[in-house]
Amino acid sequence: MKKNIILSGGGDIKDTFKLDEYYFSMLKNNAKILYIPVALSGRGLGFESCYDWFTSVISSHIGDDKYIDFTMLLEDDDIPDLNVYDSIYIGGGNTYKLLDFIYSKNLYQKLPSYIEAGGIIYGGSAGAIVLGKDIRTVESENDKDYKNFKGLDLLDGRSVICHYENSMDEEIFNIANKIKGDVIAIPEDSGVIFNQDGMKVVGSVFIFNAIHKREL
Repeated sequence: MKKNIILSGGGDIKDTFKLDEYYFSMLKNNAKILYIPVALSGRGLGFESCYDWFTSVISSHIGDDKYIDFTMLLEDDDIPDLNVYDSIYIGGGNTYKLLDFIYSKNLYQKLPSYIEAGGIIYGGSAGAIVLGKDIRTVESENDKDYKNFKGLDLLDGRSVICHYENSMDEEIFNIANKIKGDVIAIPEDSGVIFNQDGMKVVGSVFIFNAIHKREL
């Protein structure tokens, strides 16, 4: 499968600046982005704030010589033709709610096809976790007893945890043992880029199995 996938650890604009710089350098002039912020629904943060935030992210990287347009995809919207967009940006929030949205809107089939066709997907925090194999890396977020934990599995069988700190190591070893697979642990100021050449790390990123931890 062709891949252009960027995983962010979920920090603020300052934390993700270097990773975002790489992301926007991948986009052509007049690129169109589909921004999916639905994971934040119900957290007291209006989608107007999401619009303002994403506008700030874009403006911090795009000069007068480049223009980027984006459309927000909200919970009740119909899914557009994804191939119209040069990139899809999936934001953070509740991972289980986001995965439920992805399955209910049939995006679990459409997003892999979009990647295969050469599209670029950026996942931040929950948006990164759903691209992995198993979202039980963040079981504490399952506040509504969602039954589905099967991610899109676009990362060669690996799962993802974001906002990583060293104090989480024992927890992640236990998670890796439970889900029987590797876990990519991404701090807020770091990220991973998957493409046809493999993986590129921005910052410090780690991978865990049930007994070992190593830096990528």
